Amino acid sequence: MNKPAKPGDRPTMEKVAALAGVSTITVSRALRGSDLVRPELRERITRIASEAGYRMNVAARSLRTRRTQTIAVVIEQLARGDRPITDPLLLAMIGGLLEVLTPADHAMLLTTNDHFLESNAIGADGVVVLGQGEGGECLKQVAAFGLPLVGWGEPVPGLNVPVIGSDNRQGGRLAAEHLIASGRKRLLFLGDAQHPEVASRLDGVREVLAASEAALASVIPCAFSIEAGVRAVEAALDTQTRFDAIIAVSDFIAAGACDALMERDIAVPRDVAIVGFDDTPIATTHRPSLTSVRQDAAGAGGALGQAILAILDNAESVPVAAALPVELVVRESSG
Repeated sequence: MNKPAKPGDRPTMEKVAALAGVSTITVSRALRGSDLVRPELRERITRIASEAGYRMNVAARSLRTRRTQTIAVVIEQLARGDRPITDPLLLAMIGGLLEVLTPADHAMLLTTNDHFLESNAIGADGVVVLGQGEGGECLKQVAAFGLPLVGWGEPVPGLNVPVIGSDNRQGGRLAAEHLIASGRKRLLFLGDAQHPEVASRLDGVREVLAASEAALASVIPCAFSIEAGVRAVEAALDTQTRFDAIIAVSDFIAAGACDALMERDIAVPRDVAIVGFDDTPIATTHRPSLTSVRQDAAGAGGALGQAILAILDNAESVPVAAALPVELVVRESSG
């Protein structure tokens, strides 16, 4: 076994090459995971480099290749506090991104929309935007930087940016069909349709209602939080809006709506049935447990990672828009 480098020694690529009995270019290729080096040789060179205490000079490599090997992941809404970084949906998407970017030798720089737009010190080869903002404004602002870009959500009219998202329209349809099938007649929709994803879900609900005897009782804009769900339902009850079902565009909104109803002695689901969206852990821990439209957040993160890498590689097969499947998970809140 090769001896570790002595204190004060500065391990170099040349030293690793000498220890491994190969050329420096072979070492460089092996440490970058290049297929030009046999797998068993890559493994041996990587082990020798680790034992020697050698790390690739990323700054020097960036100067040569003009690539930072970094993807900026920009989260909209975090600065406003209505979708915190602890949101399980965001965390799962970030995990999915890491699973794709790390094996591809790319680091992930996580930041907020405000910081990205105001900072002059963020260096990245490409950008992934999580959260489009009202009217897709966040995506528009980041697109103005001219970097390779992919967004999560719904396509924004007039903006030529690849977008990957869940099939939001189908999610709205699934929620409405389930509630109508259980005999509900007046549906209350909780969510801000200024957000493209929410607007698409509302379109799906309206499609189903148009072919039924049920009606939309009201649409109440609200943020993605428990508190917003509470306030929205309290407002509906205070104005004597009649409804026997709620479709909420997040599980947090659904949980808040359920709490507000129970506080007023309105039984869930006997008096009002509730369907949320995302199928995050709160859907199973809340009592009653929440029926929800499941999004594959980890799969979405992986798809976003693959898309941005394909764009960086100038792939011609990158879709302008892709909709990932959703499914309805029925629990106690909808009977």
